[in-house]
Parts: sequence; C-alpha cells; structure tokens
Amino acid sequence: MDDFLKKLEDNSYEIDNFLDNYLPFGDGLNKNLLESMRYSAISGGKKIRAFLVLETGKVLTKVNNQLFSEKKFKELVAVASAIEAIHCYSLIHDDLPAMDNSAVRRGKPSNHVKYGDYTAILAGDALLSWAFQIIGDTNFIEDPRNRSDICFVIAKAIGPNGMVGGQQADMDFSNQATLSLSEVEWIQRHKTGALISSCCEVASILVGANEEHKKELMKYADNIGLAFQIADDLLDEDGDETVIGKPTKQDSKNKTPNFVTMLGKEKAINRAIKTSNDAIKIIEKYQPASENLVSLAKYTVNRKY
Repeated sequence: MDDFLKKLEDNSYEIDNFLDNYLPFGDGLNKNLLESMRYSAISGGKKIRAFLVLETGKVLTKVNNQLFSEKKFKELVAVASAIEAIHCYSLIHDDLPAMDNSAVRRGKPSNHVKYGDYTAILAGDALLSWAFQIIGDTNFIEDPRNRSDICFVIAKAIGPNGMVGGQQADMDFSNQATLSLSEVEWIQRHKTGALISSCCEVASILVGANEEHKKELMKYADNIGLAFQIADDLLDEDGDETVIGKPTKQDSKNKTPNFVTMLGKEKAINRAIKTSNDAIKIIEKYQPASENLVSLAKYTVNRKY
C-alpha cells in the first residue's frame, strides 16, 4: 500500500504542477478571485480523479500495444487537471453555508471562510470555466474531435442529470427519513459517481479505445465511485478529523441519509468491499497493465481519509 500511496503522491505532484503553471495569477482588480482559485486547487486532496484519467490512458494504451507517447501523456495531464479543477469547484460550493456549511476542507479553512462567501462562489464558477478553457485549447489537445467529445462527456457528467442534479437531490432530501436505499444510491451515483465515471470515458477518447474497452473501464469507475462514497459515509461517521482534514459527523448534523444510516455500519462496510471487488473483477483480465487500478479499488475502501 505504501508503494501505491507514493504513486498517488507523484500523480498529485504532476497535476499540481500543471495547475500552478496554468491557473491565472496577478495583482489586478480580480486578485482575490485568482488567489482563492489557487488556494483551493493547488496542493490539496488525493486527486483520485486525475489518477484515474492517467491510469486508464496507460492501461488502454498497453492493452492495445500502442506507444504511450509524451504527447499523449501531456494531453491526459491537461484533461486530468481540468477535471480536478471541476471537482474543486464542487467542493468549494459544497462547503458554503447554504449547503454543507463546513468550515474546514483538506486540513485548512474552507474557501468561503478564507475569502468570504461571494468570492468562494465566484472562485468555483471560475474554476469550472477555466477547466473548459483548458479542454478547448489546441495547445493542450490537438484533435478537434477529441476536444469536442471530451467537453460533451464532462458537461453531461456534471450537469442537471449528473453531479449537480445529484447535489440538488442531496440537498432537497437531506432531512427525509423516508428515502429508500435505491434513492440514496441514485443520489450518490450522480453526485459523486458521474464525474468519476467520466474520467475513464475521456481517457478512452484520448487514446482511441474501442467501445468494449471504454464500457468496461467506465463500469469499473462506476463501482469505484460507489465504493468511494460508501467509504466516505463510514469516515464521516467514525473517521478522525485531524486525519481526514474536515469535520466529521456532518451527515448526522445535517440529517442527510447515507449508506451507514440506511444499512448500518457492518452492512455498509460489506457493501463497500463487494463493490470494490466487483470493480477489480472487471479489469482483472487487463493485468498486469491494470495493477494500479486494482490497487486503487482496494485503497478506495481501506483509506483513512
């Protein structure tokens, strides 16, 4: 596991380097906005979505006996960084008083605590816009068809029938004890899983994968997303705030139904493990190329933060 954590750290460094080089900065009238964007986006989090983009690209390249060129690597890094910016925007908005009202994120004050509510809202908006600017830039992705397809996939994953729709339902039904397990699962597959699944899809587009491989990797990611959310629910219940870097028991505080409240702790653990194992079964035939994706599936349900 230590070897895998080192790989996650190396990936995070690569993405942070891209964000540091290309996120805007300056001393103009919009200085506070630029500072707040960089504050939340750089040097924070596990960057699992970016890792998934890069590793999917590597796996599919090896499986199809293609050359994993420097050009292809740079394109994957650009898209992975854009997805991390989108994820970061969602976290900034999640922490706002109107939503989860969380004062801490990744071990430091949340963006709205540091810069104020309106700057946090605008920083999230700006990170979302910047992400699509990067994807649409010919300097980062050469093929116009790939740029168009990736924009479409990500926009669909984060829109009203994806991440934002899941967040809306999560807020609307946060105090509803009558929600069924399938409804909780629907919310989480959209709120968390849709963007995670899109990571494998956009990587498949960049490396020219066939439909069978693309669908298998997306199904793997779908399971990863669900296992990740169940593990998050367990950490919210019993995790160590100093390790996690954010307040725990938020779902209890906000009366938000989750997998732990619906299933109980033991059944939630078993469901997470089964879902992780389902993900591994999908990509076992790609080993040894898929070794890091297998490790990611195991890490998803064994992490401490």
